Amino acid sequence: MSNLVIDKSLIESIVKNDNQSYYKKVNDRVSSILTNSIKRLSKQIPYISTENVVLQPYNEILSGAITDNSIFSYLLGVESAQLELNTRKVNTFWRNLKKRLKFAWANRRKRKSKKNKDVKQDKIDFNSGKYNIYSLTDDLFEAIVLNLCETSLISKEDNCLYIVGKDDFGVNAKIKIEVCLYSNENFKFFINKKKGFKEYNLNCRLNCLNEKILEAGPNFVNMLKIFNVLYFYVNQEHPNAMFLESILYNVPDKLYEDKSVYDTFLKVVNYLTLKSINNFKSINDISLKLYQDKMFNNQDQVSYLKMMRIIAEKK
Repeated sequence: MSNLVIDKSLIESIVKNDNQSYYKKVNDRVSSILTNSIKRLSKQIPYISTENVVLQPYNEILSGAITDNSIFSYLLGVESAQLELNTRKVNTFWRNLKKRLKFAWANRRKRKSKKNKDVKQDKIDFNSGKYNIYSLTDDLFEAIVLNLCETSLISKEDNCLYIVGKDDFGVNAKIKIEVCLYSNENFKFFINKKKGFKEYNLNCRLNCLNEKILEAGPNFVNMLKIFNVLYFYVNQEHPNAMFLESILYNVPDKLYEDKSVYDTFLKVVNYLTLKSINNFKSINDISLKLYQDKMFNNQDQVSYLKMMRIIAEKK
């Protein structure tokens, strides 16, 4: 931290690092792997097919503010009333957790061995009455393994899959796929301990991003990239992309007009230093303040303020 110098050279280097072609390569590979995996599962599971699945980029890749530290985060939304009903009935998840954690490294190596010998995937033990979002995540895990290179690693936590592999995606690429339900343009995240769903609609966020990029110009995305990098450096964790987008969405368009990226950065930082974000609107729903949006938590604000304090000290 003490070696960090936030000067013109650093700010300009962040913006010059163009990751668009890299993102396209990763995105195409993710789409291909999931398409093949879903086609395989659809032969044995009636709740899923390529027709009722939506793959949606979720974090900073949605705005194009991709950096070297970005996780390629996706929502995999499945439209199925029966799958949703089965998931709502889940009440023994934690008791059965150890059973579902059969996807350990040793088992994965065993599956890889089957792949090498061209052995077909084992038939899925399908129980229509008990099959839920976690069952689907488990089966998707196994299907994806068969579409990865031998050097790639995949892990699972609840209904999220994490993949790394330089041969599949490139050096340092990290993939996160969150399996959820999808209905009426809403992604539904199942929160087991609350025995219910949290719904999220991307439309407002997408519209706000497109509107801001059109009105404020390319420096809006440039500032997102800069803030993403500085946030990660200061907090040693990935930012909640929607929170930083909301912060910069509330900055007046005229402050993004300067041709100099560094001068724009200084103007935006000075504006945010003088303003309280308590009245800032959420990019997810502009009728809500940041603190009213359930997609954010107190830690988002704490980490943001820490970043702004470091910027003030180092610039």
